[in-house]
Amino acid sequence: MSMSPLAHTLLAPIFRDARDMLLLTWAGVRAPSAAALDTAAALGRDIHKAEKDLTERLVTEPAETASLRLVPAHVERIGDSIEGLIRCSQKMAGEGTVFTSRGTREVNMLFERAVEMLECAGDLTLTGNRVLARHVEIESLRFEDLATEYARVHEDRLV
Repeated sequence: MSMSPLAHTLLAPIFRDARDMLLLTWAGVRAPSAAALDTAAALGRDIHKAEKDLTERLVTEPAETASLRLVPAHVERIGDSIEGLIRCSQKMAGEGTVFTSRGTREVNMLFERAVEMLECAGDLTLTGNRVLARHVEIESLRFEDLATEYARVHEDRLV
């Protein structure tokens, strides 16, 4: 896919903000930090503000970028999901809830993979690389399976 330089200029920052938001959330979970979580939440607000503007600007771009017009909305949904993680992390910190060592390993694994997938999704969007598309598809399924397995084992422990 051929992408105009403007489309690249518009989309790269929103993916960077989403990645940074996720990294800050992860930092705020690893070592409970209200400042990291607040900064992550501020990035989420920036993503919300940028989404509509980016979509409108992409609509005015050449036809080659038509497939990218919904990308900002998808990144906004990613930001919404990270905001959910921020709220949960803030609630856990307020309640003094901590992860077990096993829980910490699992959460770190999920965050690590999520960051990798988000970076790959950004690269995929900017390059249109079909090999990378297949990698993102496969890793997304693996991520979902891993998260489901962690949740199932956690539920079993609670029961």
